[in-house]
Order: sequence, then structure tokens, then C-alpha cells
Amino acid sequence: MRKKAQDLSLNVIIIAALTLLVLVILAVIFMGRTGMFRKESGDCGTVGGFCSRTGCTGTYEKETGYDCNLDNDKSVNEGQTIDGVCCVSA
Repeated sequence: MRKKAQDLSLNVIIIAALTLLVLVILAVIFMGRTGMFRKESGDCGTVGGFCSRTGCTGTYEKETGYDCNLDNDKSVNEGQTIDGVCCVSA
């Protein structure tokens, strides 16, 4: 009878470990896709805007929610004089 009780706890540990593994894999997949979505949706060009180092003029307004990277390095939004600001039609 003692062996049956031991098998039950081993089964619970194995099921819990597999469940945790599946959750970790799902989290990695979800976070990876979220990062891709952020990269695509965060670009100023995706909303029909353009990046400008001199600021927005005429019918264009500064939009802070989108990324500019005029110096083409790995960092975005380093300031108006480096990466520019996103200008979208008002």
C-alpha cells in the first residue's frame, strides 16, 4: 500500500512539471510575438507619418507614440536632433 501512495505523489510532480514547461513555452511564444507586433506598430511610417529632425510644420503634428530612428542605429527616440520626431497629418 505504501508503494501506491508513493506513485501518486510522483505522478503529481511529473504532471506539475510538464504543466509548468508548457506554460513557460507558451509565455516565450507570446512574448516573442508581442515584441514583433510592437516593432511593426511602433514605427512612425506605419501610421503614414514621417520622421523629421527640424520638427513638424504645416498641417503635421508631433506624435510621441511612434518611433523614429533617422541615424539607423539600434536605439530609437534618442531626441529630435539625433533620431527626429514623428510627424503625422493633423
